[in-house]
Amino acid sequence: MNTEETIAYYTNTPKDTHEPGLSVMKALMSRLGNPQASLRCVHIAGTNGKGSCAAMLAAVLRAAGYRTGLFTSPDLNGLWERIQIDGESIPLSALEAVTDQVRRAAAGLPEPSFFEKLTAAAFLYFQQERCDYVVLETGLGGRLDATNIIQDPACAVIMPIGLDHMDRLGPDIAAIAGEKAGIIKPGCPVVCAGQPPEAEAVIRAICQERGAPLHMTKEDKLTVLSESPAGQVVSYDGLEDISLSLAGAYQSRNACAVIEASRVLNVEESALRAGLSEARWPCRFEYFPGSPPFLLDGAHNPHGAAALAQGLARYFPGERFTFLLGAMGDKDCQGIVDALEPLAARFICLAPPSPRAMPPADLAALVRAAPTQCAVSLEEAVALARQHQEPVCACGSLYYVGTLRKTLTEETEYDL
Repeated sequence: MNTEETIAYYTNTPKDTHEPGLSVMKALMSRLGNPQASLRCVHIAGTNGKGSCAAMLAAVLRAAGYRTGLFTSPDLNGLWERIQIDGESIPLSALEAVTDQVRRAAAGLPEPSFFEKLTAAAFLYFQQERCDYVVLETGLGGRLDATNIIQDPACAVIMPIGLDHMDRLGPDIAAIAGEKAGIIKPGCPVVCAGQPPEAEAVIRAICQERGAPLHMTKEDKLTVLSESPAGQVVSYDGLEDISLSLAGAYQSRNACAVIEASRVLNVEESALRAGLSEARWPCRFEYFPGSPPFLLDGAHNPHGAAALAQGLARYFPGERFTFLLGAMGDKDCQGIVDALEPLAARFICLAPPSPRAMPPADLAALVRAAPTQCAVSLEEAVALARQHQEPVCACGSLYYVGTLRKTLTEETEYDL
C-alpha cells in the first residue's frame, strides 16, 4: 500500500461499521497474533484531560528511559500523529506496512471501524518496535472502546467525567462514569482525578467489586506557586517546585493524576520532574504572542469550556476575548457558549471542516448578548479577529484549531 491508499483505508471507513462491542476487534486482533498482549499499557479514560494526561505521562516515562508508545485522538494535521514513539509520529513507511497487515487480517470479517483499524495498527507498531510502555487513550467511553481489548494494564487512569456523547454513553454522569470505568480490570491499580460525587461513587464501587486499588488525586494538596501562559510551577503532596510546561488552570489538576500514576509505576522523582517540564501537547491552552495574541484550546464541550474560561480569567484578569468558535452540532453548543460568554468581547462563528459541524449562523444564534459575526472560512474568521485589539481565543473543535495552529507557527509574527 502506498501513502495515499493507506490514508484512504482509514478515512473512507465510516465511524460505525457494526453494532457496538468488541467482538470484531477481538477477531481482528486474534488474526494479528494479539500484539497487545505483549505490551505493558497505561490505559486512560475520561471526558476531558485524558489527552493532556497521556502526553505528560508519556513524557515522564520517556524521561525515565523507557521506550514509550503513545496512542491518542484526535489528530491535528494527520492521523499518523495519533501513533507516536518517544515523541515521534509513526513514519509513513511504517504506517503503510502495519496498515497492510491490518487490511489483510480484516478480510472476511465484518468491517472494522475507522478507530478499530487504527488501534490495531498502533498495537502492531508498538509491538514491532518493542516499546517498554504504551500510554493508551480511549477514543470514546471505555467499556466498549477498541482500546479496551487489553487485558492486564499496568495502571488505569480516569480523568474528570462530564456530560458528553450522551447518545452513546448514557443520559447522566453516573451512566457515563460506568462506561468510562469499564477500563478497570481485576486487581489493576486505578488513578482517579477529581470527579463529580455521582461519578466517584460509581468508580469506587467498581474498584471495590474488581479488587482494584484506587488512588484518588489530592487536589487539596495542590498549590500553584507561579504561572504564565508559558507554563507554571506547582507543589503537590510533598513535591515542591514542580515545573509544568503546559499552561492552564486545568493542566495543574491533570498533572496531579500524572504524579499519582507515576507513583503507581514507581517512576523516580527526577524523571517525573523532567517529563513534566518537557511535555508538549499542542492546542491545549497554547499561547501565541503577537498583536493580537492568540490562545488555542481544544475545549469542545461545556466541561472543557468551563475549564478554559477558568484559565482565561486566571491568566488574563479583567480581559475580554474575541472567541473564534466552531463546534460540532452533536455537542452541547449552548453549554459551550454559556461558559465562554461572560469573558467575551465578541464571538466569530465558523464551521469546522466536518459534516457534523454546526452552521455558523445556528451557533451565533446561541449567543445571548455578546456581538457575533459569522465567517465562511477560517481565513475570514482570523481576518475578522485581527481587526480588533482583544486577545483571540480559538476553541470548540480541534478539527479547525489544529489548522489555525499550523498557520500561526508558519508566520514570523508568531515565531516560536
